[in-house]
Amino acid sequence: MVLNEEQQLLSDTISNFLDEHAPTEALRALRDTPNGPAWSDELWQQLCEMGVPSAAQPEAEGGLGFGWMGLGAVLEQMGRRLTVSPLLSSVVFAGSVIRNCGSDAQRERWLARIMDGTLIATVAFQERKHFHSRPLLREAEDGSLSGEKKLVMAASKAELLLVTALRKNGDLGIAALSQNEAGITITEELLFDGNRYATVNLQNVHVSEEQWLVGDNTNEGFTTALNHATLALCAEMMGGARELLDRTVVYLAEREQFGVKIGSFQALQHRCAQAYCQLELAESAVLAALSDADRNLLVTSDQVSRAKAMAGDVYEHISNEAVQLHGGMGVTDEMDIGLFLKRSRVCNQLFGDAHWHRERFATLRGF
Repeated sequence: MVLNEEQQLLSDTISNFLDEHAPTEALRALRDTPNGPAWSDELWQQLCEMGVPSAAQPEAEGGLGFGWMGLGAVLEQMGRRLTVSPLLSSVVFAGSVIRNCGSDAQRERWLARIMDGTLIATVAFQERKHFHSRPLLREAEDGSLSGEKKLVMAASKAELLLVTALRKNGDLGIAALSQNEAGITITEELLFDGNRYATVNLQNVHVSEEQWLVGDNTNEGFTTALNHATLALCAEMMGGARELLDRTVVYLAEREQFGVKIGSFQALQHRCAQAYCQLELAESAVLAALSDADRNLLVTSDQVSRAKAMAGDVYEHISNEAVQLHGGMGVTDEMDIGLFLKRSRVCNQLFGDAHWHRERFATLRGF
């Protein structure tokens, strides 16, 4: 990340704050609490008071004006500590859906509350075991929705559910629903990365016309929002991969075998050097897209797919190397390395894995 002075100050401030209030042990506490909360409300309130949700918003709109690069730096620091919060699901993804797919009245109704953290929203769009951006759920003739959405982030605490479906005319629609709507059932489950996701079941949920987002181009707007969320996730993944590499290098410098530091073994140095080069290349792809977003240039789908495919590959590779270079102890629950490995696997699946994004990149580039 090549940050300006203000963005670097934001990154350092968040880093110091998370070290004190949300180290990796905080994830363990959430994970190990039966039927516990999806995240710490106290931590989220503190982050909101620091202005984190509005970090990327221009100052003219009431934000802090750090841009996408600044928000990426925040997510990178969160990725280094496996911080659990609704920043990605509510602020970035749901906020972008409303901004790009909603009417002026709908944006005025929800965006300010999402950006100050007082309203938690989420997007329910995935229906299959593997990622697919086009919904199967269809609006019935009576205007109701019946179906199931999987891997919904922050659903248990979300006041606003943005549910994708095909309208009766075949166009993409996004329904803004409350989780208390009749016919909605939310089943939360703990995935092995320590985060809680949910399956949202809809049975004859009636949706009035006023509950559908009515932007100019829902298809294009949702693609933009999905790209923004994917890019934000990439920034988090880069933080996780960087933390893994840093911890592994420190371990190699301290661990002794046969009376010498194992970090002096040239073969292990080569493996770390290769991981470092791959990480720098992936970060460059993420940086390019974040930079374009800050310059008000269109962040294209092929840019995002390139970043996500590379981020997925490097996070998986470095997590594998970290486990091996720790002598296998990395997979034990006593060490944090295994937590990062598990998070890398979930991140790879969220918003499409490396294989899906390579196919999209190739299609968009005409290969």
